[in-house]
Amino acid sequence: MGMSTGEVRPHGIRLTGQERTTVTPSRASDAGKLPAPKTSRYTDAGNTSVYSISGVLLSQGQQQATAVQIAAKSLQFVGKELTNIKRDLTQAMNQGTDNVPNLKENLTRSKVQIEAVLQQSRFDGKRVIDNELNLKLNGEDVRRFSIPGLNINRLQNKAEQIRLDFPQGSSVMIQFDGSSDGRRTVKMLDRNLIPMGMRASVAEDGTIVFEAKENAYKQMEQKVGVTGQGHRFPAGQANMLNLKSEPDGIAELRFDLSSRDGIKQSISKVNKHLQKTQTSVEQAKQYQSDVDTQMQSMRNQLHLLSDEQISQKLAQFNKVSEDFSKTFQALNVQANVHRHTVVALLADIY
Repeated sequence: MGMSTGEVRPHGIRLTGQERTTVTPSRASDAGKLPAPKTSRYTDAGNTSVYSISGVLLSQGQQQATAVQIAAKSLQFVGKELTNIKRDLTQAMNQGTDNVPNLKENLTRSKVQIEAVLQQSRFDGKRVIDNELNLKLNGEDVRRFSIPGLNINRLQNKAEQIRLDFPQGSSVMIQFDGSSDGRRTVKMLDRNLIPMGMRASVAEDGTIVFEAKENAYKQMEQKVGVTGQGHRFPAGQANMLNLKSEPDGIAELRFDLSSRDGIKQSISKVNKHLQKTQTSVEQAKQYQSDVDTQMQSMRNQLHLLSDEQISQKLAQFNKVSEDFSKTFQALNVQANVHRHTVVALLADIY
């Protein structure tokens, strides 16, 4: 009977035939040990940009979610304090101000606490709620203010050139011709203010409303120089006028305790702030839900594995590695077996 043999070398098995396969084992002394799985990085040139953009979007989503959480907690605190204010005012209206202990002190303390919370509710240095109790999640800290007496409906038929001098050294001219629509004048003013980092618009009552970043507003020290020609403003030297924050929401909240009607009006103002607080809370919840949905969608697109799925993958990998190791050990022991036996053993691996 004819015999055929195959040579098994210490560092590999070379099979003859049309397909050549090389099996490279570890050292014989380490044959029974499995190496610990190592974390590998795989680069897919086609998906690199997708993963990079998705990662940035996920990071932005997490930041937005954090800002919304800060805003929601602050609004809940504001709502609680406004409810306390309404309760005290209602008691004062029904029982009389003298029959409510520490009424003025409690009202003042609640308002101060609300203002403090609104100022401290920040993410990345920017406020997430303004004084009107609106969410501020995508914009910079901007202050809106007006200059007393600067209204397009005031003395519409009087032509006048007005100069505004801001404390930071910049100035701008407003030209009222006494005939054209004052809104056109404000549009021209707005274009002239843009290089200064400011904007201008018209309120419903005709008041010219300015917008400036928070730090620029603070530099003005709440004052601006106004020089007119004797109609809307006196001629000659600039008049330093105090700026009026427009609108200022909570900061404008005042409590009239002098009469029953005054208390009613105060309660009405508090009710409006409570309604605004509730609206903003609902907006925060909806915003949070939208962000969570978007982030989950991006995670699904990235096919990110959960901890359980990762454990299952590692277990499968370890099992395959163990099966291969056992098979190779058997081959290593039978170093002088027949060629067809080697082929059969290898076929069992696959």
